[in-house]
Amino acid sequence: MSKLCWIPLSTWTSLAAHHRKKWIDGLIDGRQNTATLPLVVDWSDREDAKRSFQLTHIKQCVCVFLLLLKRLTRDDNWELDAEVGGEVSKIDERCLKPEDIALQNISVEVMCQGGQESEGQDFLDIAVSREGCTINGVQLEMNQVQAIVYTSSNVEFVQSIRNRPLSRNRFMTSRHQFLRQLGLLFFQLLSPVESFLYPKITTDRKSVSAENDSYTLSRIFDDDQINNVSKLMRRSKLDAYKKELLDADVPESICRVVTDLINSGENDRETSFTSLIDVLDELQDIIADRPDILFYQTVIPSVGKNTHDVKIDFGNVVYGREVETKRILELAALPTELFMNRIILIGGNGGEGKTFMIEGVKNHLVERSGWVHLGVKFDRLMHNSPLSAIASAFERFFSSLFRTGDQESYLSTISASLLQFLSPSMTVMLCNLIPSLRRLFPVMMRRVISDHDLTELVEDSDGADQNQFDEILSDLESSRNRLHYSIRRLVHAISSLGRPLLFVLDDLQWAVDLITSVMAEWDPVPFDENAPIARVLFVGLYRSDEVDHNHILSTLYFPAFKAMPTIEAHSILLPSMTKKACNSMISYALRLPIRLTQSLADIVHAKTLGNVFYIKMFVESLVINKTLTYSLSERRWVWHLDTVKSTPIAENVAQLMTRNLQVLPETTIRALKLLSCFGSQADEAILLLLDDHIHMMDDLVMAIDRNFIEKHGHVYRFAHDILEQGLYDMMSRREQSNNHLFIGLELIKAANQSLGSHFRPVTFIAIDQINRAKMLGNPQLSYSIQYANLNLKASESSMSVSDFASALSYAEHGISFLADHLWDEYKLSLRLYETASKACFTSYQGDKMRCFLDEIFKNAQCLQDKLSSHLLLIETLVLIGKDGHAIDSAFALLEELGETSPQDVPPALINNEVVATKITLQRHNDYDIKNSPRVSDWNINARMRVLGSILPALFTSQPQYHPYVACRIVNLSIQHGFCSDSPFGLVAYANCLLNTDIDEAYRWGKLSISLHETFESKDKHPRLQCTVYSFLSFFREPLQSVVDLLRINYRDALLAGDAYFVCVSINFYTRFSMMCGHNLSVLEKECKSFASQMASTKLTKPSACLTHLGIYEAIVELLGSPTIPFSLMPSLNITTEEDYLQRLESAGISCALQGGYFNALFVDFWYKRYEEAAGWAKMYRCRNENRFLDLYHSFYEGLTAFQLARMKKNISIEAGQRAIECFRQWAEHSTWNFENKLLLLQAEFLFFMGNKEGAISKYQSSIKSARNSRFVHEEGLAFELLGSLYTQYGELEQAKLQLASAHECYEKWGAFGILELRTKAERRSGSSSLQVDKEFLPTSPLPSTS
Repeated sequence: MSKLCWIPLSTWTSLAAHHRKKWIDGLIDGRQNTATLPLVVDWSDREDAKRSFQLTHIKQCVCVFLLLLKRLTRDDNWELDAEVGGEVSKIDERCLKPEDIALQNISVEVMCQGGQESEGQDFLDIAVSREGCTINGVQLEMNQVQAIVYTSSNVEFVQSIRNRPLSRNRFMTSRHQFLRQLGLLFFQLLSPVESFLYPKITTDRKSVSAENDSYTLSRIFDDDQINNVSKLMRRSKLDAYKKELLDADVPESICRVVTDLINSGENDRETSFTSLIDVLDELQDIIADRPDILFYQTVIPSVGKNTHDVKIDFGNVVYGREVETKRILELAALPTELFMNRIILIGGNGGEGKTFMIEGVKNHLVERSGWVHLGVKFDRLMHNSPLSAIASAFERFFSSLFRTGDQESYLSTISASLLQFLSPSMTVMLCNLIPSLRRLFPVMMRRVISDHDLTELVEDSDGADQNQFDEILSDLESSRNRLHYSIRRLVHAISSLGRPLLFVLDDLQWAVDLITSVMAEWDPVPFDENAPIARVLFVGLYRSDEVDHNHILSTLYFPAFKAMPTIEAHSILLPSMTKKACNSMISYALRLPIRLTQSLADIVHAKTLGNVFYIKMFVESLVINKTLTYSLSERRWVWHLDTVKSTPIAENVAQLMTRNLQVLPETTIRALKLLSCFGSQADEAILLLLDDHIHMMDDLVMAIDRNFIEKHGHVYRFAHDILEQGLYDMMSRREQSNNHLFIGLELIKAANQSLGSHFRPVTFIAIDQINRAKMLGNPQLSYSIQYANLNLKASESSMSVSDFASALSYAEHGISFLADHLWDEYKLSLRLYETASKACFTSYQGDKMRCFLDEIFKNAQCLQDKLSSHLLLIETLVLIGKDGHAIDSAFALLEELGETSPQDVPPALINNEVVATKITLQRHNDYDIKNSPRVSDWNINARMRVLGSILPALFTSQPQYHPYVACRIVNLSIQHGFCSDSPFGLVAYANCLLNTDIDEAYRWGKLSISLHETFESKDKHPRLQCTVYSFLSFFREPLQSVVDLLRINYRDALLAGDAYFVCVSINFYTRFSMMCGHNLSVLEKECKSFASQMASTKLTKPSACLTHLGIYEAIVELLGSPTIPFSLMPSLNITTEEDYLQRLESAGISCALQGGYFNALFVDFWYKRYEEAAGWAKMYRCRNENRFLDLYHSFYEGLTAFQLARMKKNISIEAGQRAIECFRQWAEHSTWNFENKLLLLQAEFLFFMGNKEGAISKYQSSIKSARNSRFVHEEGLAFELLGSLYTQYGELEQAKLQLASAHECYEKWGAFGILELRTKAERRSGSSSLQVDKEFLPTSPLPSTS
């Protein structure tokens, strides 16, 4: 049994001293019982064990003293009054006096074990002597003494002074007297000499002995009255106190508190305690907040011959960023919505500690929350492209996983995900970009050509077949999109809801083009419902002093991120460090309490404006110029404030860094300058290839010792990129150029001699250095065929891994090396310009691409050399929506190739061409087509390539030529052999047959897919499939199956990197899903995600974006949602449906415009705005084709006509009758898709004609057919229209049943907007909505019709 009891503080001090002495004596004698230890110590080292115990004992003494301070500050008027001048005439005896602060006047509450106290007794009488400790004559065991000492929980004054306030008015007592007395008491608690050996301490002010006075120091000292002798005596006395405490292993920080308290009033104003709270806070900081540096720290900085050999260690603690860090961790901890990930954009001036802060966040998330981390660092001199920086980050990530050895399950999950969602070619592309991934796919990679062979292929590509080169050209945009999709898929694979990913992009302002495009196209939720959900927190760091309001990050990407529906964007701007944080940082570096560093920190903060990196550099400069020194006698850093104040401040960090560099030898500075030419980091293996590298390594070791650079594994890295930037800027332009040239030449020499694995990276780095020297105007590099060739190889190698930004840069540099001798080296110039134009195409630099193409058109010697450039121009024009220009360019090119331009073919001949083609194909069966010979004639192949390139543009913009071009491709294929464009001609020909022979059209559409599978160009397969599925398949296959095929095709287009047909597949998928009656809420979420993808895909045709927005708007209206889809694409500048339609009309995009008209018809029909719906239906009817929308336009136009006719609006039912005839034909091909619609139209006609029984039968049959075909919305519509019939005939109960069933169907559909409209109308009119309106009933029954 234990009980809380009180003992005098003097007794507690004696017990603690006794316990300490006995424990140490036992340790020395080797008979210490470990069971009595207050902590676990290492017995192998007795000195360490002794020190560990001493520190535990001292910490307990400090805790008791803290209890006393908290007791003194418990009242509201705890602040000690400042001393004031003048005589104090009267002392209020009711106040607490300095002499009351004595051991015997204070009690300590402790926990006593059973048997140690008398029953009911709460104040123990413990006797302490050299023999031991007793209670009522009972000897206490050491573990009982220990329990009393280490369970102190409270302190209180004795009863006689317990209720005295600390002070009543400002004239009552001196602040310093209290602080001095507290200092003495603190010393007594810590003193290693047993207190029972000292004479009894008296509190009688009139009989204070000289010895006791030496401890209490109760006299008030006035500086004006103290002579030099008394100062020396006092100093000597303080030194004696300090020596005694230090000899007892009391930490320097605690000794300083004791002596500063005892010497209160004599210290400098900057370091004196001003209140009890100051003392309490400092002790709390020492033993609780920062014990590792202020309590346990015993290491003295190493001091060499010179002061600058002493190092300042700022540690890994982040100061002044608590609010921002907390915000980031809160965002990381928030649950992630299904369609949402987060990006945090963190800005701040260079040197404000952005990277350091995120490093702390990373450590917290990885170590405590199970996150994984991926970090990408960009720099301004990046010889590798931003893509290479990202690839390097993934390489480090996977290399660390393989090294760990316990991540097999995680790696298996990643490889399974990549195999599921990436094609083999995309997997190989990723493995070439990130070599460590090859270990995940050993079987696949064994079938892939080696890197050495790939290099040889690039070098020998001068004689490559032009047809193969054209195929590469056609896949440029696909390659880029495949790469970006692969990277996003890889991010999906390594992240999950259970293992989130922190993706940090540092110095984002130097990698805008690549990373923002990857980010902008981010799709957090894979379209396949079986795919795992990724959880990613993107953190983008950028320098706000380099990103003004005109920077592309500010003008384009930041607003785009915040507008993206699939990413939740947040912004944080780091301010300069506060004075308080600056003081904490300097306190940590100097290992001193903040009270002692406050005055120094104030000066440093004022001189550096609170820039974190500037603060570090300035403090280090104080050490270098000996203003800040380490005193061995005082065992601390010391300084003179006046000298610090007079220290000149540099204009910027770079200038200050330059000043600090002066302590280094010239050879070390030279080595650092060479290192800065590589950017923020360099691999040791590369540096070893330089001449005189041995001395350079030695110099870098010295730079590491001075904290200018760091070495992580085999990588040398600057401590901060400001250091790299400053060192680079220290050099003159000529010195920079010469250094780059020196590095480049050395590495080229090494690359020519090397047969090892470093050949390719060395070559890239070498040519980067040469190019930078050329940019800096090195006169030795004005003209060089050798370097132009090297740049060409680097450019083509970059193209092979889809690094198009680097490819463009290398191509431009290669062109610059030819100078005034361009086109003298014809083949070299042609390849450089072709590569540059292709790279521009994929990086969306249209104007620059056109300049390169014009140069080719001007200087190419034959049409064959121009062809790929012509095709690139046509493809670009089609993708950006300039169909007319693309068609004109293609027709002109066809004439050059000897093909008759379609513009010159009369309409009659176009019809004859279709008939002739049909006759020709009738002579060939499916086997003949699939096994037909391949085209060998270059000219014929070129004609089909050009004709195939404009088929989509002709279909949407100039449909009169579409049949002719389709037939020409088919006929050329039959006559001369098939190529990869032949299937597109075949499916285009199938579209021409829809109005005359649906079955034959369907056959040729399916055959075109089979034919295309025989060719190697798989990347265009999604285009062909999308055309077949969306224009032909629904005539024969269930609509839901077609939706699933379009869903798969969307993924295939992603895998192929075909951005445009990704969007086209999306549009057909959402349109078909809406017509199928799929749940509108799910569709709305998918549309939101898709809209984000389209908004970020720069080469998506405007018609695709506008079409999707129209579908999205229709879904939102049916849902009754307040969402405004147009806001997801602010670049289109559309806010209302009227703006949307006007934009379509002004752009002349006929297909998209018809889609807009249909959307309006569809929505108005469901909202029973029949007159408006009829108007939209009339505007739609401009082309008579059997497209998907044409069928549904006919259906809803027919239903609208019957509704208006029954309302006596003098509307003809001709549209309804025409729809019946059409659906009767279409239902012969697919009862699943069209039977319920035919039955519903027939029911409406019979209702209009007055044939009640016939109409009811048709309605019921339509309901059953719609239910069987799973068209829930059309089932509900049939129920509702049947209810209207019953209402008009007065059968109200039956009407209610039908309307209730309709509501149930609409609820399944998710059409809450329609439901709300119907419900409000019924509530508003009550039962009147079901009353018979005889005016609407037919006057006489008419004959039934089927």
